[in-house]
This record gives sequence, structure tokens and C-alpha cells, in this order.
Amino acid sequence: MSWIGIDVAKHSFTAAQRSAQRFAIESFPMSVAGWRRFCQWAPEDSFKVCLEATGPYWLRLAQWLEQAAVPYSVANPRKVRRFAQASEQRSKTDPIDATILVRFAETFELAPVSPETGPSRTLRALSRRILQLQIELNRERDRLEKSQADPATPESVLSSYAVLHNELQRLIDDLEHQAKRLILQHSTLEPAYQLLMSIPGIGEKTARTLLAEYGQRLLSASPKQMTRFAGLDVVLYESGSSVRKKPRISKQGNWRVRRALYMAALSAIRYNPTLAPYYQRKRQQGLQPKQALVAVMRRLLHLVYGVLKHQQPYDPNYKLT
Repeated sequence: MSWIGIDVAKHSFTAAQRSAQRFAIESFPMSVAGWRRFCQWAPEDSFKVCLEATGPYWLRLAQWLEQAAVPYSVANPRKVRRFAQASEQRSKTDPIDATILVRFAETFELAPVSPETGPSRTLRALSRRILQLQIELNRERDRLEKSQADPATPESVLSSYAVLHNELQRLIDDLEHQAKRLILQHSTLEPAYQLLMSIPGIGEKTARTLLAEYGQRLLSASPKQMTRFAGLDVVLYESGSSVRKKPRISKQGNWRVRRALYMAALSAIRYNPTLAPYYQRKRQQGLQPKQALVAVMRRLLHLVYGVLKHQQPYDPNYKLT
């Protein structure tokens, strides 16, 4: 199959494909008419599309690709930019970016994106909005505390914080109810949700976040793939005999998953009969508290993989090595 690179903007997208004279490049409006023009411009034989996950604008194009059964891969923008810099490409325009995507896809083995169902996407939108509102609620609480410490703050200002706090909490409760109802009414999400909830340390919020962010990949991904997606994979930095930096996690993954797993790990080291002693073992081996907690986060993903693979609730008698 040949590759087509697509650089997506808010109102248009630019596509590039190899031709006898290097590259054929064309721009199309981000509309149904533009999509039809693209289908006429694309080769008649099989082709694959490579695009970047920049902002939300690529999602509409991805939906059209899925409806047309066109395989596509989504590249990490940071990796693509570094690839462009390594190829001594200093300029950055939409046509250049589209050609870079073709070269990037031809150089690396990019896994095609598996189409997601509507409920999975809806759950992700609900979950992310809940997190946004929760972050804003925490900020309002912090602002209220600081305002209360100032004797000159009028009562009207303090009451405004209370009004906004109550409204944010109401919105969060309403969206959480919608998300839970969506999960419990779905034939695939509901069993996975109950299995995740059987793991001590993983509560409703963490289970919802995992289902929302991983999507259908959660049911088939290996522990290594889950770890990389969360940005919890270990990165080594060594050179020669003198450069030896401490290993660290890459953080090149989904920060929402890391945030949820961090809170779950704090609970797991207290209440999970498997992970509590595991955490203590890591501390005795010389790891700092946060390092040991990251190890617990990674082990939580192994437990998630286990209960979903075997379709069995968490077994407290199971021991991780």
C-alpha cells in the first residue's frame, strides 16, 4: 500500500502522496465536499493515511476515514517534528508537513488505529470534561481559602466563590451520573468496569478513566503496551563509562491515566493485599517513596491486564513476583 500524509488544520487539510515527480500535494476544505474531492484525488488502489494528533480537528477526518474503511495511523507530533529536524528540514508549512508524514510513515512501522465505537468516544468526552471541572473546582477551593485569609475580603466575594463552587459540583455530579449510566448500559463496558472495580485501590473514577482513555485497547493490550500508553515505561540514559543518569519514566503517554493510577496506587499501598507488601519490598530495596509508588502503578496495570484477560475478578491470594 502507498502512504498519504495529511496535515490537518481547523478549516482545511493538506494531503501529499508520492508520484513520478516526487510528491503530489493538494489542499481540501474540512467539509463533506472536501472529503469527496479527496476521495477523487486519492489513488484508486489501496492506500493508507498518516496524520498527526494535533488538537481535536483531526477527529472529524478520522471519522470519515473509518466510514470509508480506509486504514490510518496517528503519529506523535513530537516524534514527527524531530524526524523532520533530523532530515534537515527547517521550514514548516502545511505541504512540507504532509510530505514529512509520508516519509515518517514509510520509515517506521505504524500500527493502524482500531475504529472505536460511539459509546467509547462519548465516555472519553464525559470523563475528560469531569476532570476539567474537577481541576477548576480545586482551584476555586484554593482561591476561597486564600480570600478567607484576607480580612479585607468582602462577604460578596466570598459568596461568589460558594456559588461557583456549588455550580461546579453540580455539573460534576451530573456528568458522573451520565458516565456511569453509559457504562452500566453497555454490554462491553459494564463487565470490564466491574472487573476493574474488583481490584482494591481502583475505584469508580479510576475505572472510568481507564475505560475512557484506553478505549477498546484496554481489552486487548498487553501490560507493556498499557505501560507505554500511560508514559510509565522506564527510560535509561547511559553513554560510555562515565554517563550514568538515574532511570526515569518517559511521561510520553496519557497524563490522565498517570494521574488516575497515581491516586489508585496511594490507596493500593494501604488496602491491596498484593501491592501493599510489594510497595514495602521496593522501599526496602532502596527506592524512594515516589519511585516505589510508580512501581505500584505499573503493577496495577498488570492486575488490570490479568482480570480482563481471564475475565475473573481480582484474586487476593494471587501473588506477583
